[in-house]
Amino acid sequence: MSTTALARTNGATQDARDAALIKAIGFDRVPAEQRELAMHIAERYGLDLMLRHIVMVDGKPYITRDGLLHVAHRSGVFDGIEVTDPVLEGGYWRARATVYRKDMSRGIAYPGRYPEKGRNQAFGPEMAIKVGEVMALRRAFDVSAPVLEERWDMDESPAAAVERQPVPLAAKAAASRARIEARQVEVPPDTSGLIGPDQETVEAPTEAVSVTALCEAPDPVDQAHCVLDAGHEGWHADETGVTWR
Repeated sequence: MSTTALARTNGATQDARDAALIKAIGFDRVPAEQRELAMHIAERYGLDLMLRHIVMVDGKPYITRDGLLHVAHRSGVFDGIEVTDPVLEGGYWRARATVYRKDMSRGIAYPGRYPEKGRNQAFGPEMAIKVGEVMALRRAFDVSAPVLEERWDMDESPAAAVERQPVPLAAKAAASRARIEARQVEVPPDTSGLIGPDQETVEAPTEAVSVTALCEAPDPVDQAHCVLDAGHEGWHADETGVTWR
């Protein structure tokens, strides 16, 4: 989906379609100004939001490696990538990527690294290659917007790694409902200052209402929502225990 398609306002039908597309990519939960920024970046580089060329992390838009490869292929001057075999050195997987352009006499190279004990350590060598590739592609094709693979540094935070496993929908719903019920607090409605027919102050009713406040920030990978208290600090977590930032 191009940003041009999102921007069209040819009547209520088109507006409804655009709203549905925004919801489909999870941008309906993104503040308007952040969504607008992501759409402008997509338009600037000819990226497709439906293909996840851009994702939102901590309220900021990041271009993915697929997005960078899209920019490179559309340029018409992309002449390939060469990468070295990853090696483990000093606690990091390290590789070097070189991007070539048909209109340049020399390749543009950049080293990539990934922590040996990073959260995605099972694919540490591949992650080191990805980091090198995206940094070289950014320089070769003048993409100044930040790239998702640059966020590997957050893997070294103290939060424990959690392997993502498929969870049945019914189990997710039950876990979410249990967490919500656990956070319900009884709060009597405020009736201070109200005057009854006999000109006497009305006392607060004995019944109470349930108030639940959750974070609900979306996971940039699978769009699961954070079930921790609203306004919490640090890592987000969904009802299955998966964490993200």
